[in-house]
Amino acid sequence: MGHKLMQGKVCHPHYPPESKEGESSIAPKASISNVVRKDNGMEAEDGMNLFIKLDYSAYNENKEIFDIKRLQEMLEDSQSETSVSFYSQIDSTEGSDSEVKMHKQESPPEVLPPNADFTSASRNMPSSLSGSSTKTCPYEAPRYPMHVESYGLKSGYLVSSESLGSVSDLSLSVLDIRDAGMCPSYKCYLEYSTSPSSSPAREFRCFGHFQSKLLRRYHFPESVHRGSFARKKLNFSNVGKDWIVGQSTYENDNCIEFLGRFEKAVSTLCFSEGLGKCEDAGIEVTSVWEMLTNKQEAKYSTLKQEILHQLLDIISTSKEEKVVKTSVYILLVLVSEDKSIIDDIRRKELHLYCLARALKTNIQEAVILIYLLKPSPSQIKDLELLPALVEVACNPNLSYQEASISLPLSPTAASIAIIEILVTAFDYVTNNMHLAAISSPQILSKLVNVARNKNLEEGVALAAILVRCIRLSGNCRKFLSQVTPVDPFLHLLKSSELRAKYAALEYFHEILRMPRSSAIVLLHQIRQLGNINIMHTLMACIQQAHLEHKLLAANLLLQLDMLEDSLGKSIFKEEAMEVLLEAIASEETPSTQILSGFILSNLGGTYAWTGEPYTAAWLVKKAGLISNYHRNIIKNVDFCDPCLQEVEMDAWSSKTARSVIKFGSSVFNALAKGIQSKTRSVSRDCLIASTWLGCEMAVMGTSNLRYSACEILLDGVVNFLPPGFELDERVLACQCVYNYASGKGMQKLMKFSEGLRESFRRLSGVTWMAEELLRVTDYFLPAKPQRVSCVHSQILEASSHVSGAATALIFYKGQLFSGYSDGSIKVWDIKGQTMKLLLEVREHKKAVTCFTLSDPGNKLMSGSADKTVRVWQMVQRKLECVEIIDIKEPVQKLGSSGDKVFVVTQGRGLKVCQSSRIIQTFCKNKHVRCLGISQGKLYVGCTDSSIQEVDILHGQKQEIRPPTNCWRMHNRPINSIIFCKGWVYHAGSTIEGSRFKEWRRRNKPEVTIGMAKGTNVLDMAVVEDFVYLSCSSTPSILQIWLRGQQRKVGRLSAGSKIVSLLTGNDIVLCGTENGLIKGWIPL
Repeated sequence: MGHKLMQGKVCHPHYPPESKEGESSIAPKASISNVVRKDNGMEAEDGMNLFIKLDYSAYNENKEIFDIKRLQEMLEDSQSETSVSFYSQIDSTEGSDSEVKMHKQESPPEVLPPNADFTSASRNMPSSLSGSSTKTCPYEAPRYPMHVESYGLKSGYLVSSESLGSVSDLSLSVLDIRDAGMCPSYKCYLEYSTSPSSSPAREFRCFGHFQSKLLRRYHFPESVHRGSFARKKLNFSNVGKDWIVGQSTYENDNCIEFLGRFEKAVSTLCFSEGLGKCEDAGIEVTSVWEMLTNKQEAKYSTLKQEILHQLLDIISTSKEEKVVKTSVYILLVLVSEDKSIIDDIRRKELHLYCLARALKTNIQEAVILIYLLKPSPSQIKDLELLPALVEVACNPNLSYQEASISLPLSPTAASIAIIEILVTAFDYVTNNMHLAAISSPQILSKLVNVARNKNLEEGVALAAILVRCIRLSGNCRKFLSQVTPVDPFLHLLKSSELRAKYAALEYFHEILRMPRSSAIVLLHQIRQLGNINIMHTLMACIQQAHLEHKLLAANLLLQLDMLEDSLGKSIFKEEAMEVLLEAIASEETPSTQILSGFILSNLGGTYAWTGEPYTAAWLVKKAGLISNYHRNIIKNVDFCDPCLQEVEMDAWSSKTARSVIKFGSSVFNALAKGIQSKTRSVSRDCLIASTWLGCEMAVMGTSNLRYSACEILLDGVVNFLPPGFELDERVLACQCVYNYASGKGMQKLMKFSEGLRESFRRLSGVTWMAEELLRVTDYFLPAKPQRVSCVHSQILEASSHVSGAATALIFYKGQLFSGYSDGSIKVWDIKGQTMKLLLEVREHKKAVTCFTLSDPGNKLMSGSADKTVRVWQMVQRKLECVEIIDIKEPVQKLGSSGDKVFVVTQGRGLKVCQSSRIIQTFCKNKHVRCLGISQGKLYVGCTDSSIQEVDILHGQKQEIRPPTNCWRMHNRPINSIIFCKGWVYHAGSTIEGSRFKEWRRRNKPEVTIGMAKGTNVLDMAVVEDFVYLSCSSTPSILQIWLRGQQRKVGRLSAGSKIVSLLTGNDIVLCGTENGLIKGWIPL
């Protein structure tokens, strides 16, 4: 035999042998897998037969690998008279004398003589091979007499360091090479060629490349996975124990049999026209898996793990969509039968990335597996799945419904649930970033269609997402109220599961925070679709739900019941009111107390489309708060919002107030406890509710209940009147006293201290109700000398040294805006005695010198030394510049009336910018220093001490105060003009004041305050009792003068030169040249 080997030709297994007469070339017949391993990856190619290209360099690297063991196997195979099928040798139940038992440590070959020189043959192998010819070596070996029908040759197999044991026509098994060899650049597998009668025409062999560690662990003989097909028993040993399968049947205890059946089922699934048309294959997959699960041996468990690994590997790397989709489907089949597979998948490395890749390539079923794996929110975020999830939710592919298995949930439900995590599980900024990606009308219109499915899981998750979208943007609320059907959420509300009820209640609570007219329309839809059953459903929620959701149910139940014309009590109202009042009075659970107070305070009110409650704004508007300046001190209210002008508001408010008042003193006792609450929002909401009910009681007239309510509420209400509280709260408290304290209630008012009268006096310039109450108290209380506290307490301080001097201050939308010498504008939120910086913009190129409010006050204007006026607007809590007006000269002062903007510059005259932005110049011969607007007139102070009056509508000009004739007074300009409670004050070298009506007729001012010689007033502010002056002689000191007595009573130190001054809500604020802002209130 050795002689034959020395003389024969060695044919490389990757090429066919030379043709000889009487011999037929062996044609490759093996079916090829759809998956090719490359560089630890997997590449799927088009077509059924994928051929792996020969790596010629690998041959050169491995040509010296032949050893005695391999040659022995070749010789044994060549002497065999019959062809041996790999599967037939496994299935065979008969022994053979030629079988050689292989163990963990194999014996050295004994067939050839020890002096046979096979290494020389190895060394003389050709260094390069041609695909069309066969190279010969000095020592030629005979070809194997193998049957062509049984074996086929795969062209293009990689020659690795341990795959050259067979050198003729071979067919390799399912368990072929994956990690064998020293060449990592190409990893391939060889497969067994089945007969046409036993295998499908097209075979999907995804498990033909198991990891070598699996083969090594159970010691598959090397002849099996290296291409030798001698008749040998396969020995599996685990932890020193041999597992001999030679006598087992193909249907029972054989890993190869299980794998073969599994592969055939996979092949059927992969090449079927639809998953629903291969039910038998799906059943076969589950059957094989169940049998593997029932086996207790460790090798079966490892085989299961390897199958999972291969499936995930295909999902991760294959470019063939159908192959990936089939693999995902198989995993879903397995998961539906065995939930523990989820834990097995979770232990695989990069398992989420495999499934995420499939999802991003539109394999929508992959999202189900991702959801079942329960990844952490941070993992979901890192996968960047949101666009793919939105695509699944908005454009679902319903092909999965063809499948015979019952999926744990639909792809739509899984995607909606994961989107819910992305919009709820992170911080405010991250959640809103994700919400912004799905909040467009195009996406929302498709998302709401999911609700029409009336699927419980989808509905609950969708409700949570929509709630978050609504909270993000008022535009979402408005859009959803128009396109979202009500019925699916009523379906959730009627569900037997509490979580579905809670989701529906939260959705209705959020969506109904809209203008009252729109809310009434939606309530009618709910009542019509839900009929009387919805009322009983809400009653059941009140009795069974968690306390927070009891309150939500009570809120919806009350509003639905208010739609009825009857003002009498009903069982629905009684149950709902009992829950609300009990929660308001109890401080044991602050969160529910806050919610109950919020519900009751806005039950008869309205909201903006942003969801901001506007009940307090509606009430202060009724109290006579008309000044744009005062309105902009109030936070989070746009007084130009149409919802404050709705005609439905008055009727709804009156109806709901009368229904609540029917419950008597219990309502006012609960409100009194709420007003005394330590939680600030609760006390505020109870004040709003008390004021709302008081407005209706005042219309109803004097009654014992009204007097009783005055006795109960007044002690707590008057605490909101002094300076230091929000302006709207002070006005509401004043309105509340005005409505309750009439008749016998006035006696209660007389018991309060002198401080109450002073509070009314300070508010008399804000609301007519305070002025009326001041007259009443002056009438009833004994006449006493007026005592005014001149003590001021500093409550605010904020610095911004890097921005330079704080050159301008103004209140806008309830927040303090400050302009700086570096061109920046900062926005501050004032809460109590703290200032918090909210945002900063810098668009001016030079110092911001002044601010003013547009008429009617919904926009802010800033003037700058960069010769521009910028118009600003708050959009979704961000300051945006909406217009730039070019003035051509540095801007010093600003004013506005209607669509006109008045600009004081460094040059001569007053610039008037029309709505068309055409600029005209008035008072061309005057150097203007300041301006003031009152009652349709513009008053201009000049450097020559004159004051000019300009009719804004007609443009007529008149001189009110002539210039001084004394040459010594030429440098005494008018630096400030202020209007306060019917008086006009102007300041320069002196302060003069007159009643506005008498100003023209009187030659002399009614009030004069003289300054020290050489002192000019640089800036001035006037409030109820005080005049605040910033003078040239003491630029860092703010002087305090009594307005009524014209005497100096105090001083406030700013620390450095004062460059801006502002008063509002009894607070005096000043900005300094070092960027410091300080604030004081009178005690």
